[in-house]
Amino acid sequence: MKTILLLLVVLAVAVGPAWALRCHVCISTTNCKQPQTCSASSNFCRTMTTVEPLSGNLVKKDCVESCTPTYTQQGQVSSGTSSTQCCQGDLCNEKLYNSVPARAPLAGTALGLGLALGLLALLLAPNL
Repeated sequence: MKTILLLLVVLAVAVGPAWALRCHVCISTTNCKQPQTCSASSNFCRTMTTVEPLSGNLVKKDCVESCTPTYTQQGQVSSGTSSTQCCQGDLCNEKLYNSVPARAPLAGTALGLGLALGLLALLLAPNL
C-alpha cells in the first residue's frame, strides 16, 4: 500500500506543472512569437498593442493573473492608443487578433482533488 501511496504522490507532483499555461512572451514592433511556460498563478495570455505612428506599433505579449480586454474603434486610432486582448488557451496569443476559446479553468483543480480523494480512500480503506 505504501508503494501505491508513494506512486500517487509522485504522480500528483509530476502532473501539476503539465497544467501550466503557455503563452508567447515578448516585446517587439512586429507580431513576435516566443513561447514560454507561465507561472502557476497566471490564468491569461495577454497581447497589448500600442499605436505609435512615428516609431511603429509596439506589441507586448505576456502571462498575467487577470486581464481586462480593451478595444479601439476603427477610424478612432490616434498616437499612443492601445488595445489589450486576453485569452486562456495554450499559445493563444500567437496572432494579434484571435478568438480562441477559453480552456477549462478548473481542470488542474479537479485533477488535484481527484488525486487527493484517491489518497484519502487508500488511507481510510487500506485493504482495497
